[in-house]
Amino acid sequence: MNASDEKNTFGFKFKNSAGGNQDREYKPGEVKEVIYGNEKYVSAFIPDPAFNQAVFLKMLIESEVNLYKAVDTNGKAHFFFQEAGGELQLLQEKTYSGLLKVHLRGCATMNFDDPSFVKKYGYSATGLSKFFIAYNTCASPGAPIIEHKNKTELYITKGVTAGMASTSVSLTTIVAKPGSYGTYVNMNAGVFGELHIGRHLSTLLELQYHSYKGGLYEPDAFYPDEIEIEMQYVRVPLLLKYTTSGKVRLFANAGPHADVLIGQSGRRNYSKIESDYHPDFARLSYGLTGGAGVALAPFSKTTALKLEGRYSKTTLNTGVNPCGTLASYQLLVGFSF
Repeated sequence: MNASDEKNTFGFKFKNSAGGNQDREYKPGEVKEVIYGNEKYVSAFIPDPAFNQAVFLKMLIESEVNLYKAVDTNGKAHFFFQEAGGELQLLQEKTYSGLLKVHLRGCATMNFDDPSFVKKYGYSATGLSKFFIAYNTCASPGAPIIEHKNKTELYITKGVTAGMASTSVSLTTIVAKPGSYGTYVNMNAGVFGELHIGRHLSTLLELQYHSYKGGLYEPDAFYPDEIEIEMQYVRVPLLLKYTTSGKVRLFANAGPHADVLIGQSGRRNYSKIESDYHPDFARLSYGLTGGAGVALAPFSKTTALKLEGRYSKTTLNTGVNPCGTLASYQLLVGFSF
């Protein structure tokens, strides 16, 4: 089914189970009603200039007086109501309270002239749904009231990712020797799991393998000093992610990460005397990650090829004391399923 109210206003696409990946499209003139999960749509001709054609109206409240919504090609939401056996009425944003007062007289306690009416029952899906629930409850006690709200869909995808990282280390205290240890370009790879919460939001948990090599050289006529350090670590980001709808989806994510050090070593050449050097970084360090990219999902909502750019910054520690930063730019390719 289409992913947005605007697209659903003008038609639906469903996968044809007999034809595999082929879509079957339904227009408002072909079917009278579409029910998908907790969502319900009815077809109707709307003479208003914003439409002037048959559309699918999304039913928000179903009772003795129904409330509907439709979204035009400019993305603007329009609302309609219909009494049992009556005609469909368009609610205009500037005059809707007056129109409701004229047509809906079944609840004596509903004060349409109250200055707070518009504030309490605003011109929105939430505000008008609240009004029609209250009105139907008052005017038709005992009559069933169904609120057709989008149910939050939860599902999990998993996948693999790989790419290139440009990583730099700068130390500020004598965990090794203060200074910039340069930039190291390396391959990284990992796996991820993603919990999708509805159409657009998800949380992303990853495990990525990274490595770094860098050095610092201080020339001196008598005591030249050269230090090289290496480290290997697993990065574990936990990111909140927003993704647009469609077969070509833009996304952005951000959140904290932990770097788990699994190996470190070093070498020092001081005044031409070479020795092993242990940087003594803490096993755990923390930072922030943010990224954005595009996902191609031509066949299903769970299978996608992703391209992402990402930036991460980690505070390095020796014991419990900060000793520097590790910053990395990543270009990643991922596949989810």
